[in-house]
Amino acid sequence: MSKRFMTVGVVALLLLLFSTSAIFAQSKGVIYYLSPNQFDEMQTAATVMLKEAVEAAGYTCRTVTAGNEDVSLQLNQLDNAISQNPAAIIIAAVDGVAVSDGVARARAAGIPVFSFNRVISETFVDFHSVAGCKMMGIRAGHEIARLLEEKYGTVKGTVLDIMGDPSDSYTTLIEEGFREVMEQYPEVIIETKIAQAWEASRAADIAEDWLTAHPDTDLIFPHSDHLTAAVVAVLQNKGYEKDDIILVSCTGMPMGLELIREGWISCIVEEPVSAQAEGIAMFLDDIIAGNTPELGPYLVKGIEAELIEMPYGPELRITGNVIDINNVDDPIWWGNQVGN
Repeated sequence: MSKRFMTVGVVALLLLLFSTSAIFAQSKGVIYYLSPNQFDEMQTAATVMLKEAVEAAGYTCRTVTAGNEDVSLQLNQLDNAISQNPAAIIIAAVDGVAVSDGVARARAAGIPVFSFNRVISETFVDFHSVAGCKMMGIRAGHEIARLLEEKYGTVKGTVLDIMGDPSDSYTTLIEEGFREVMEQYPEVIIETKIAQAWEASRAADIAEDWLTAHPDTDLIFPHSDHLTAAVVAVLQNKGYEKDDIILVSCTGMPMGLELIREGWISCIVEEPVSAQAEGIAMFLDDIIAGNTPELGPYLVKGIEAELIEMPYGPELRITGNVIDINNVDDPIWWGNQVGN
C-alpha cells in the first residue's frame, strides 16, 4: 500500500511540475507595470485593464504601486524591475522628469520601456499609449463655450479651472488645449487653481475659498472626476442647486457618470482607459522584437487613434469622447465597464 501511495504521489508531483512548466512555457515573458497610485477609480481600473490586455497578449504581468504618488518609491520600484531583466517595463510615471534616468538605464540594459497614460518627454521611450490629452482639453473648451453661450446667448462668464498636479502631463496638456480654445473668447474670465498631488480635499478647499469670494461663478472645470465629486460636495454644503453652477469634468470614472445621471455634471470628456491599455498590448510584440511600428491612424477598440513620432519616441494618441446625459449609459465607456 505504501508503494502504491508513493507511486501516486510521484505521478501527482510530476503532473504538477509538468503543468507548471507548461504555464510558464505559454508566457512570452514577464512584464512589470508600475502604477502611480491606487486611490482613484481611474488608476485602479487601469491596472486591471492593463494586466488583462498584457496577459491576453501572452505575457505575465506583475504590477506594483507607488503608494500615494510617491516619486522615491516608484524610482526604487523601477530599479527593482530592471534587476529582474523582464521582457519589458510599463510605467505610468509619478513624475515624468524624475523617472528619466531610470528609463534610460532600463533601455541601456536592453529592456524596452512603455509609458502608459502619462508622457515621459525628457528621455527616449520605446512606446507611449496615452489619451490625446490636448484634444481632451480642446473638446472640453468647446463644450464649455457651448454651455456658456446657452446660458447667456454669447460666450461669456466666470470659470474656475481646477488642474491636477502640474508634474503630470495629463493635466498640463488638458490645460493647454482648453486655453487654446478659450483664447477665442475674451469675455470669459478664467481663474486657474492647482490641486497638488491630485488630492480631492485640495480641490474642495479651492472651491470653498473661491465660492466664498465669488458666489456667482458660472462654471467650474476640474480636470478629473474625483476632484469634481469633491466640488459637488462643497456646492451641496453651501446650498447650491444642481443648475446654479455648470460643471464640466474629465476622465469618465463611475462616480463621474453617476453625477451626470444625478444632474450635477453637464458633461465629461472621457479618458479612454481601456483603449489605452489595449494600445499597449497591440504593439508589445513589435516593440519587444525591436521592430518599428508604422505611423498613422489606427482603431483601438473601435476608437480613433493616431501613432505619431515625437522627439521622445512613438506615441499612440487615443481620442477621448464627450459623455452627457444623452449617452451616459453607453457600455462603451470604461466607467460603465467597471461598474459603480
